[in-house]
Amino acid sequence: MTFGLYELESESKMEIPVKIQLVRRVWTFPLISLAVLLFSAPVLSAGDAPPPPSPRFLIAPNRLPAMLKKGGVILLSAQSKGEVAESGFVNDAIPIDVDDLTTMSEEPGIFTDFTAWSQYIGSFGIDNRSTVIVYDDGELKFASRVRFLLNYFGVRRAYLLNGGFNALAALIADGRLSITPPGVPVEASFDISIQDRPIHLVDRDTVAAVVGSTSATLVDVRTPAEFAGCLLLPGITRGGHIPGARNLPVEQLLTPQADNDLLGFLDRPAKLNSIFRRFGLRINDRIIVYCMDGAKSSLAAGALIDAGFRNISLYYLSYLDWQSDPADLVESIGPCPE
Repeated sequence: MTFGLYELESESKMEIPVKIQLVRRVWTFPLISLAVLLFSAPVLSAGDAPPPPSPRFLIAPNRLPAMLKKGGVILLSAQSKGEVAESGFVNDAIPIDVDDLTTMSEEPGIFTDFTAWSQYIGSFGIDNRSTVIVYDDGELKFASRVRFLLNYFGVRRAYLLNGGFNALAALIADGRLSITPPGVPVEASFDISIQDRPIHLVDRDTVAAVVGSTSATLVDVRTPAEFAGCLLLPGITRGGHIPGARNLPVEQLLTPQADNDLLGFLDRPAKLNSIFRRFGLRINDRIIVYCMDGAKSSLAAGALIDAGFRNISLYYLSYLDWQSDPADLVESIGPCPE
């Protein structure tokens, strides 16, 4: 079945005065919260009707062979030690080390070091006319990080392959794609041109300015255990979440793949729109998305845009950055299961 780009194989900082305790515990009642979430979907007024959602960032696996026949297309295979499955190489895909990219993107001042980004992007053979397609193992978050950063710094046609390498098996089997050694890029010249729309990049000061206000909705797309402060991943010393944030795990935006439920397909725009509306978001809301370190939240930000939401910001450095400053208050939810 074909659904456009979704064709599938089978288808200034606000200081918060805190003297001693920087972790505020919020005791909740999960059953009540669940009932509110399920039965309080917003009622749309005529003026709030969304435009027809149109995917901007994804391509379906079945479209890849035809796209690779066009000139100026660079295929990147996102490689990370954190991947749960193999992210192999097809059609001379060029490897990109996502762990190195993550480290680079977290360096102080790096987002204004345009020379560094120009050299980095050009090292993959990408110039300002290139179309770039990125895939990972199928978790999507690794490739989404790459796609977002490339697009932000000026790669206007940067796409995420829905389903990742795992979704290419049938295309490899029938000969439409071929397993190859990793491609070797020919260095190109790339000029930085910041693309701050449709996803607007924000920093800690911007987020701090909206904490405690109704001017924006903070959406945390990590797991419930991370959000509650019960699971501390490496680098996290103060578990919990940004005060006032709401939790919508990014996994709820994915349909698991049949042969590996740790891998997935990002849902179609209409379904994403329904998920976000049931969560209580409205089309014109100012929404700031964050996660642990920018990977999952870059995927969620793209999903919101594809679903028709108009005012989306990404706190790329995310909770890892927020909790690192002792002046920033965090909330946690208890008790944690033993």
